[in-house]
This record gives sequence, structure tokens and C-alpha cells, in this order.
Amino acid sequence: MPAMSAVEGLDVRACTAVDVEAVLALVRADEERVCGRASRMVEGDIRDWWQSVDLATGSWLLTSSESMIPVGVAWIERQSPELGVGFPIAPSGHPETLSLLVDQIEHGAAELSLTRLHVAMLVPDRSAEELLSGRGYQPVRRFFEMAIELDGPPPPASIPAGFTLQAATAEQAPAFHATISEAFHDHWESHPQPFDEWWRRRTGDPDFDLSWWFTAREGDRTVAALRSVPARNGGVYVASLGVRREWRGRGLAKALLRHTFVRAWHAGMPRITLGVDASSPTGATELYRAVGMTPELESEVWEKHLTELSPA
Repeated sequence: MPAMSAVEGLDVRACTAVDVEAVLALVRADEERVCGRASRMVEGDIRDWWQSVDLATGSWLLTSSESMIPVGVAWIERQSPELGVGFPIAPSGHPETLSLLVDQIEHGAAELSLTRLHVAMLVPDRSAEELLSGRGYQPVRRFFEMAIELDGPPPPASIPAGFTLQAATAEQAPAFHATISEAFHDHWESHPQPFDEWWRRRTGDPDFDLSWWFTAREGDRTVAALRSVPARNGGVYVASLGVRREWRGRGLAKALLRHTFVRAWHAGMPRITLGVDASSPTGATELYRAVGMTPELESEVWEKHLTELSPA
């Protein structure tokens, strides 16, 4: 990685597992700066983000040379053979700090021989927009983090006639994976993982709990699936929800969501959150609004083609 020792007052090193608490504080501070409030993320959220990141070569913690206090962090996640996604976080909002972090991400992308890079930033952040635009990036997509705080017991889920709703089992994991993969085929920049890799990541999560995974089935076929994780972002986080194309428009996604609300309420976690593509072709944003969820944070993805970069 390029040395930052020549930059007065700043040092850089790779993140390690012990930095989770410090990185969480940086993320919260950045949300406070840009959005006026911080989310309720916990350390498990950071660990989940880092599951597919090689921290030794793909993460950078920027610290004050004098105090060693972290002032910024960045990492890059490879999503496909040609595409990577970078996350630079500079709570100070100082353009030089952010620029240094983007330098690291671009260098990491070149090391991986990537040809496209996405950089995700909270909005509205004028200084970040100006910096990325000046470096040749173009905004390509927006995402919402949506949430609901239940103020009383939610109504029971109503599953459409001809379908059953049940908790997933380990034996059903391949069908669950196939359902989510097919459902997300229509989504922007979909890059399905092979089952073995996907399952290894899921079971490697310290908070892995199949009792929070639900399916809708027609006979023996899984046609819709929802995976949520408890004790994330201040409550229950819905990590994935999908319905196979042929079975859309029948209320299956809403049934799975409402079932999750009921489970979360009885578990003493009345807050449920999820992330959604603001331009989802399946109308997901409207579905989530219909069940009472509202946007809390908004982020934007910027894209740059990196054929001109070199790791040298």
C-alpha cells in the first residue's frame, strides 16, 4: 500500500479485528455529521461488513501521528472479477482526509486488477460529491436504509392461500440460496455467490440463527425467502428478502415481513431495519413503506472505470 508517512500528522495501517469498536465510532460520527443523527449500529454490523474483506490488504485505518486516535477508515470489497466497492469514512469531512482514503481504495482496486470501482457515500455530502466528481466518478445509484419502530404487537402475518410460511432449516439452505439468487437476478449489479461460499459466510457469523430465516413454499418448492439477523442496528436487520419472479405480486414478501415483525416483537426487539435500492425494479421501496417502514439514511454509489490505474 502507498505510504502516508510523508503526510504531516497522519499515519495509516491495515485494520484488524480489534479495531471494530473504533471503526464503529467513526461510522457513527460520519452519520452524525452528514445526516444529523447516527444509526444504532453495533459492532456486529461492522464485522458483517468485513466478512468478505481481506483486512490485511484491503482496509486502511487513518490515525493521528501524535495521538494515534483514528480519524478515518476505508476498505474495499470485491464483488465480481472486475468490480469492487469501496467505503471511505472521514467524519471530519476534510477533503484531504477523504482524498487520502479514496487513494487507498483505488490503489487496492488496482492491486486486485479491477476495471470498475464503486464508492459508497452518505448523502447529502457536498464535499464528497465534489471530490468524487473531480476524480472522474459518476453517481449511478441511491439506496435507503429504512426502519420501523413497533409501538405495539403487530398483526399476524396472512399467507396467501396455497402457500405455507415456515422457518428455514439447514437442509433447505440450498433451496433458500437458490430462491434469493433468482429473486435478485433482476437487481442492479447482482453478483450471486456459489452456495458453498454463501453458506460458509452465513454460518461463520457469530449471530447466525436459522430461527430468523423464513420461507414461503408452494408445495415442496421454496418460492420466497427472508433472512434476518437479530441484535443488529439496534434491533432486527432484514439482510435479504426475495420472491421468485413467477410468484411476485401475491403478497408473499409482505407476509414474510409481517411474520418477521411478529417474531421481533415477541423477542423484545421492536425495531426492524433493512437496506433497499431506491430504484428497485420490483417495487421494494413501496412495499416497505406500505408496512410502515420509513427511510432513515440515504447513500449514493459513485462509479469510475479504472483501466488507467496501476498498482505501481
